[in-house]
Amino acid sequence: MSVPAAELPLSPATTLEPPPRESDPDRERHHPERPAELVDDTADIPHPSPLVIEPEGEPVELVIEPRKGWIGIDWQELFRNRELLYFLVWRDIKVRYKQAVLGVGWAVLQPVVQMVVFTLIFGIAARMRGSLPQGLPYSVFVLSGLIPWQLFVTSLGGGGMSLVNQQHLLTKIYFPRLFIPTSVAGGALMDMGISSVLFVVLLAINGIAPTWGVLLLPPLLVLTLLVSLGMSYLLAALTVTYRDFRFLIPFMAQIWMWVSFVAFPPPHAVETWRWRWVLAFNPMYPIISAYRKILLGGVPGMEDWMIGWHWSYLWASIATSVAIFLLGLFYFRKTERRFSDIA
Repeated sequence: MSVPAAELPLSPATTLEPPPRESDPDRERHHPERPAELVDDTADIPHPSPLVIEPEGEPVELVIEPRKGWIGIDWQELFRNRELLYFLVWRDIKVRYKQAVLGVGWAVLQPVVQMVVFTLIFGIAARMRGSLPQGLPYSVFVLSGLIPWQLFVTSLGGGGMSLVNQQHLLTKIYFPRLFIPTSVAGGALMDMGISSVLFVVLLAINGIAPTWGVLLLPPLLVLTLLVSLGMSYLLAALTVTYRDFRFLIPFMAQIWMWVSFVAFPPPHAVETWRWRWVLAFNPMYPIISAYRKILLGGVPGMEDWMIGWHWSYLWASIATSVAIFLLGLFYFRKTERRFSDIA
């Protein structure tokens, strides 16, 4: 009869040992026994120090509150985020000429085509070149007004529609909203620099030298940017609230060009005091005439009334431009908190 192994009595001297394992030469060759002690070969490799977590300090509390003042602009915030403005300007330029065969060549082609059309219609067909000196080609006269006008009209149209076109940015992240219309003016300023090279070439070909007033071009450019940004801020905020301005802006730009005498010289009748008060409310008319006075004032036979230049116009334009800029800033900041809700 067999007895189970668990019931067999074991003597104290009895020990159970596993049966001896037969040596296998092949196994020992392929699977050698591991040494008793392993040598650490990575002792010389530098290891990162352990992460020491220091106790947290006092929590930082961020308080966001509206700025004080009737405009309430955080100029320090605008300066801290100036790199974002550079990026938005560069992005606006890239998007405008993306997949275009001529690329930035359109910045030259557009004023050139307008110069040719205005020269054919007003200079030759309407015979208005007779009101200019003999040494001044009509095309140069027109281009001298188109260059600052393109800066203004691009800021007016593109800046007025900028907030509506950038709705995805307004509703997702926070950044200074003033940068959106300002970036449009920055791109237009680059186009103005490119087209100015063409104008300098035309002046050299026709032997026309600017006057000493060319030193006043930087302040005049600042004045042009002032009125351009003011109208851009104002129309951008109005377009978000009242979408009818999408159709009004192109119409406004066309009317504004004709009353600024960009394509043809002003008639002598507008130099009376009655018309001067009317033209004083148009800030672009004195600005364009000031550009022509500086660039074309040295042409023999050129008189101030031929280009509509008068010092009283310029002082009125400075006051009007500053007022438009402050009005645009005030209305933009006043309605900025509603942009993300109604955009």
